[in-house]
Amino acid sequence: MTDDSVPAPSPSGSRYKADEIILYGIDLNDADRVAHLDVGLPGKAELQVRLASAVGMTGSTVLAYGYAFEGHCYRLDSNRIFIVTGPPAKPAVGCGFEASMGYKMWRLTAASQVLEISTSFGDARTLILDAQLPGKRSPSSYSITLRTAHRNGRLSND
Repeated sequence: MTDDSVPAPSPSGSRYKADEIILYGIDLNDADRVAHLDVGLPGKAELQVRLASAVGMTGSTVLAYGYAFEGHCYRLDSNRIFIVTGPPAKPAVGCGFEASMGYKMWRLTAASQVLEISTSFGDARTLILDAQLPGKRSPSSYSITLRTAHRNGRLSND
């Protein structure tokens, strides 16, 4: 029996990586390297993600549940979908994610490039109109003007 708070041990003979992240989840790719995501629309509608990569590069579409970093285990606030490239997945051990339950793990560094696929399902009002209300938009979308209010608009005391 394993403790849910113990991350996976480093593979024997491997070097210690201070910024290593172990991502826990399931690989959504089938044998043809295609992930099939149900989009929830009427009928049989799905989003397919096909991974095509350069020679020798592997990748996975990962439904992630948690991760380990610096000796601690964390659960994600909600399931998230990532495209992960790099070393292939290994059977999961540690943090309560066991290979016998179908989990895999990916060893990444903090500088690894990953792509998150964000999925939301709802009506147009919610996903388009309500999402653009003030307070829900990203700050970079607001008109920002610089005003100098100190020293009657002057930047120096001259």
